[in-house]
Amino acid sequence: MPHQIGRYAFDAWNDWYSVHKLQSNSVSETTEADLVIRWEKPALGWVKCNVDVAFVSGSERTSVRLCFRDSSGQFMAGMTQWQQTVISSVEGEACALLLAREEARHRGMDRVQFESDSKVLIEVIHMKRRGNSEFLSIVQDILSLMSSFLNFEVKFVRRQANSVAHTLARAANSWDSFHRFENIPLCIEHLLVNEMQ
Repeated sequence: MPHQIGRYAFDAWNDWYSVHKLQSNSVSETTEADLVIRWEKPALGWVKCNVDVAFVSGSERTSVRLCFRDSSGQFMAGMTQWQQTVISSVEGEACALLLAREEARHRGMDRVQFESDSKVLIEVIHMKRRGNSEFLSIVQDILSLMSSFLNFEVKFVRRQANSVAHTLARAANSWDSFHRFENIPLCIEHLLVNEMQ
């Protein structure tokens, strides 16, 4: 219907505008000194959850991945999920973070540091941006869930510090559309060992 196409076009433009406006702003909560280039263990008693999204060209799939590790760096759990649709990268990162928060709550985790390599997403969350676009709607869901979660952090890290989640996101198409891991998947075992050294 014409009104649906118009609404979709408006939402897509609003997402584009929000992302480009953020990228052009000189105000940033993340300084170069804050950027982590190597995975670091969370503080004692905390859990770290890295999230990422991948798009497999030609497959029309978007896959998300998350990995929970304890304060000694040991793998606790992981999850992959893919859907037969292509969305924007910031929407995919937001969906991954929302899924991670829901999984943390499902597992009874109350001190979690979430990390993503999407600077735009993390800045939007820190600014508590509101709006009508699909992306900002997902961000609002994240903020709403996290308001009941007292001990949490959301942090931007470079891709080098997010390699475990990135590798699993790319491998997600090898498994069912929704897959939980209680043991370390073989495709990331060597990455975990390297990061622990």
